[in-house]
Amino acid sequence: MLHRAAVLAMAVMISVVGFSTESQAFKVGQKAKPFRLKHSNGKWYTLKSFKKKVLLVWYEGAKSKEQNRWLKNKLLKVYDTNKIPQKFWESVGIANFQETAWPNAIIRVVIRKEQKKTRSPILWDNDGRMMKNWGFRNGRSNIYVLDKNRRLRWKTSGPISRKMGRRLVRLIRRLTKE
Repeated sequence: MLHRAAVLAMAVMISVVGFSTESQAFKVGQKAKPFRLKHSNGKWYTLKSFKKKVLLVWYEGAKSKEQNRWLKNKLLKVYDTNKIPQKFWESVGIANFQETAWPNAIIRVVIRKEQKKTRSPILWDNDGRMMKNWGFRNGRSNIYVLDKNRRLRWKTSGPISRKMGRRLVRLIRRLTKE
C-alpha cells in the first residue's frame, strides 16, 4: 500500500514538473522563439518586425501592468531624453488575456489606454500561447530583454527593485553599443 502511494505521488510530481510553464521557458543566452501576434490596429507583428538592436518585451495583464509602472516611466524618460539613443532600442508590450476574466472588449479598451501611456505597441496574447512558449508567469509583470541576435539577455518576473531597474538600464545601454 505504501509503495502504491509513493508511485502515485511520484507520478503526480513528474506531471506537474513536466507541464509547468517554467520548464518550457527559454533561458538567458538562448535565442528567442518566433511569434506572430495581433496589434489593436489589426496589424500582425512577428519577432522580425522589430529591427532595433535591443528589444524590451513586457508581458503583463490588467492586474500586473502596474507592478513596474515606475520602471516604465523611467525608461520612457530615458527614451525621450535620448540618454540611450532611440535608434538602437525599442519596447513592445504583450497583453496577457489569461490574467483576468474580463471580456476581451474591456481588455482591448485597457490596452489602448496603456499604449497611450507607454507609446509602445501592445500585442495580444489571446490564447496564452505566448505565455506558454516563452515561459512568462501569469499575474506578474514579465520583462525580457533581447539583444541584436534576439538572444535573451535579461528576464524577470514580478515587481523589481530600484537597484535592479538601474541594472536593467545599464544593460540596455551596453547592448546598444555592441
